[in-house]
Amino acid sequence: MTALDRLSLPAIVLIAAGLWIARLLNLIPTALADLLSRAAPALLIALGLALLLGRRARYGNLIALSVTAGLVGLVAAISFNREANLFREDYVETLEYTLPPNVTSVRLSADLRRTEVAVRSAEGRNLSGEFRGSLESLLTPSYRVEGDTAILELQETQREALLKLDQIGRGRLVLNLPANVIVASLTVNVAQGDLMLEAEQLVLRDVRITLASGNLSAQFGRSVGLLADLKASGDITVRVPSDLAAEIALRGSGANAPRFDEAIYTRRIDNVLVPSVGETQAQLTLEASGTITVE
Repeated sequence: MTALDRLSLPAIVLIAAGLWIARLLNLIPTALADLLSRAAPALLIALGLALLLGRRARYGNLIALSVTAGLVGLVAAISFNREANLFREDYVETLEYTLPPNVTSVRLSADLRRTEVAVRSAEGRNLSGEFRGSLESLLTPSYRVEGDTAILELQETQREALLKLDQIGRGRLVLNLPANVIVASLTVNVAQGDLMLEAEQLVLRDVRITLASGNLSAQFGRSVGLLADLKASGDITVRVPSDLAAEIALRGSGANAPRFDEAIYTRRIDNVLVPSVGETQAQLTLEASGTITVE
């Protein structure tokens, strides 16, 4: 047994005792204290391996410490990854805004983290929604009226740099847009999550959606003059009504083998689908790494 080996075992005990005292005195962050509490049983593994290997192998105590640290790191990574992919409802944020009589259009923008999004049409003059997620998320809404336009901006952030295991998870956001006003702009950026846009009853002008990791499904109504720029790392599925002649530019690896009705669209050499009949009434750009489907 080397001198380093002889010092490593007492060092483990002293460090563990020091961390435990610091936890009792609230000298360390809550999230770190939670992690240390969950990892406490690993001390028994470290001591057991140290007793088993300490006198039988060179640097046995260091090997025991390294194996234990690696095991703790692996279990922690698996646990956090599992919890991060679970949908939570521990935090709820309700949105409810009644549009003034003079408002004729709305502008909506949202920057979200790991959230699944659904955008739908609704009757009346209410701009509403609901976010359900984990305690790691904080949704900050900003609503104002400028002239005849109502503007809603949503920002999802992480509450703390260090999180407890039971604080992490995915969220869901449902937005209901009034069908009797024009949606002048709809901008949504999502770091991780799918998005579904059900806009058959909505009049849209400018739509910009970017999903860094997720699939996108959009169903449009007869929005003449629509400009849409849709990007997703996964698949994109778009449904365009038969009475809306749309020119659709295809980008990304998904443009190599798109799915579309050849009776309705003609595919140009530059990967742009043009309507076979009628003048162009809407322009869409679809960029996807997965499959692009136009229905």
